[in-house]
Amino acid sequence: MSDEHPTGHEAGISGGRVPVHPQPKGRLRSEARMFGTMWIVVAGLVAWLAFGFVREPAASWPERWIACCLACCFAAPMIGTRGYRKTLPALDRTPRQATVTGHVHFDVDPDSDSDTPAYDLLEVRVDIDGVQVDTTIADIVAAESLARFAVGSVWDVYAFEDPAELNNDHGTRVILAEAHEDVIRSGYDLGTYVLHQEPGPGSDLLLRRFANDRRARKAAAS
Repeated sequence: MSDEHPTGHEAGISGGRVPVHPQPKGRLRSEARMFGTMWIVVAGLVAWLAFGFVREPAASWPERWIACCLACCFAAPMIGTRGYRKTLPALDRTPRQATVTGHVHFDVDPDSDSDTPAYDLLEVRVDIDGVQVDTTIADIVAAESLARFAVGSVWDVYAFEDPAELNNDHGTRVILAEAHEDVIRSGYDLGTYVLHQEPGPGSDLLLRRFANDRRARKAAAS
């Protein structure tokens, strides 16, 4: 698709080194550590709440409410996204050609306190079983690779077996195939679940668990 080389340690003009982007497995481990830390915080707050009932003097009700609210704030996003972090809908790993039809820019309210970065999603048209389908690439392509996705450019993607399972924002999703591992991503947007990461090449999304993985392994072994 492109003659660009994956980003890595390259000698600079002055003999310096270009820092390596984190690889897909490293990004997965980083996410697991982050959520693991959040669960530890929740467990600590719950333990403090329980201990507050038996210690002397007992924890005051304002203290209990504060600890309870903090535990809920940490636990809610983890519980809400657990299904997508554990098992994603069945993925059809048949490479399909997707033609870029446009970009959609997502930004946050400048008056809000959110630290979520602005990002672009790529709209594409894919031939699925003889039907032209307008959909969106779930990978959030980083700014340094975004220029490669000009309108009319063609990319290999995978589609979900049942697009309706991720049709929560009135749009479906496809995923960039392994043929484009040199593309720098900064997360992904599955409609219901959006994850922003440190930019890096390759797809940690394809390393996650899909509902049909066991069926695919059995078919490959037979």
